[in-house]
Amino acid sequence: MAKADKPSYQALAAELDHILVELQQADIDVDVAVQKYERGLQLIKELEVYLGDAENRVSELKAKFQG
Repeated sequence: MAKADKPSYQALAAELDHILVELQQADIDVDVAVQKYERGLQLIKELEVYLGDAENRVSELKAKFQG
């Protein structure tokens, strides 16, 4: 996925929040729950990458302006 096509952190987090709400429903089908759980794990990985990239950018900026 190209950087311009990359969803925002907020969009990814909102989708994860929505999945969490759905998984808390007592009447959710087991197969659907497993699919949503898998998507949730995928979103968590994407969010971790997003945060790691942001952390790297901040570190680079700090290094640039400190010395």
